[in-house]
Amino acid sequence: MRSIWSGYLSFGSILIPVRQYAASGTLHVSFHQVHKTDCGRVRYKKVCEKDGEELNPEDIIKAYIVGGECLKFTDEELDSLKPFSTKIMEILGFCNIKEIPMEALNKPYYLGTDSPKKGGAGKSFLLLKESMNKSNKVAVVKWVSRTNEYLGMLQPYEKGLLLKQLLYHEQVKPIEEVEVLDAEVEDDLVDKGVKAIEKMTFKFDWSKYTETYTQEVKELVERKFIGEEVVVGEFKVPETRSIEAELEKMLEE
Repeated sequence: MRSIWSGYLSFGSILIPVRQYAASGTLHVSFHQVHKTDCGRVRYKKVCEKDGEELNPEDIIKAYIVGGECLKFTDEELDSLKPFSTKIMEILGFCNIKEIPMEALNKPYYLGTDSPKKGGAGKSFLLLKESMNKSNKVAVVKWVSRTNEYLGMLQPYEKGLLLKQLLYHEQVKPIEEVEVLDAEVEDDLVDKGVKAIEKMTFKFDWSKYTETYTQEVKELVERKFIGEEVVVGEFKVPETRSIEAELEKMLEE
């Protein structure tokens, strides 16, 4: 794997040279947008809205519009805001993993050691990892990448460290905004629901689950390629009985 960020993980006054890697990848099939009549690829050009001129990457810079005024910024100016933070992943402190809200958990990354040329990389890395293992705590960290500041949860994982990006509190929308219809549920019905859950309880094995829709899309592409006609199916909502009857059926099976 190629690292996507390298710098130092600060454990108090100890700076640990680390590399960050994406721990996830996409399984999805990527389709191209094409012209319906001649199958020509649809291209998106970067065009100036004022003069219609097509722009090259070197012609484009970042700007912020305030009161109609265009304030331009270079990458160097933006990097100068937090030159220390762009190379330091700071451990803010440690806590119990149960204190981290589930809704805050976001994208996963791995952390490994950096080049052995940076003295003490392996020893300081393992010191932190083993200390976290023994204390049964996770670290809350903050780092800057590409002009964005991220919050994360760091924990020991296999031979390295697992970093889960955390959403900031203000990013998560309150569940109070979600509509949930009010209804009454009888106790005996809940008891049957519990029995149905117990009947469907199993030992979860993550390795047994694969993304099957993408494989079906690939098979569809192959059928198209060999000229096979594709029959478009229609989804119909199956007829169901009452909740009570469906529960009884589940418990009988």
